[in-house]
Amino acid sequence: MDVEPLGRPARWRMRAAVLAILVLICGFTASTPTFRDSAPPLPLQGHAKAEPMPAGDAPAFLAVFVQPISAPETWRRIYHEVERCAGLTGNYDAIRWSVMQAPIQGPKGPTYAFTVGQRIVLVQGDTTYLRHEMLHHILDVAGWRPRALKAGEQYTIADLHPMPLFGLCTGAR
Repeated sequence: MDVEPLGRPARWRMRAAVLAILVLICGFTASTPTFRDSAPPLPLQGHAKAEPMPAGDAPAFLAVFVQPISAPETWRRIYHEVERCAGLTGNYDAIRWSVMQAPIQGPKGPTYAFTVGQRIVLVQGDTTYLRHEMLHHILDVAGWRPRALKAGEQYTIADLHPMPLFGLCTGAR
């Protein structure tokens, strides 16, 4: 079966669906701690003060628990390493970086990092998932999409993390 590339409206519907899945998996509730409920975030060493999220950049609920940051220049080099490894071209300059104070606790366990559209969110001070989230961004920009689901099917972790790319391109170098 031939599948047409996703157009702009379909991409937004897919992003909305991914966001809804993230909300369900992570189990956001009114009692989820936010930056406003806790101590102010500590700035990451070597980072300039970041500007607030531009309007329409990310879903409104993200603003309550993520803090925009300016990425260190070394992350650009790492991004290009991941691009070369994957054999794909992303768009580093389009990324809006953010941190959260702690992993998001959900019914399936903690979430340490995630990518929503052009925003990559990491746990403050922890770059363990930096290459992983960069690869998600590169795949999205390059037009990669997971297989089409059949009625009643759900994506598996393997569906969303194509091998061997995630095995080869996300390890520390």
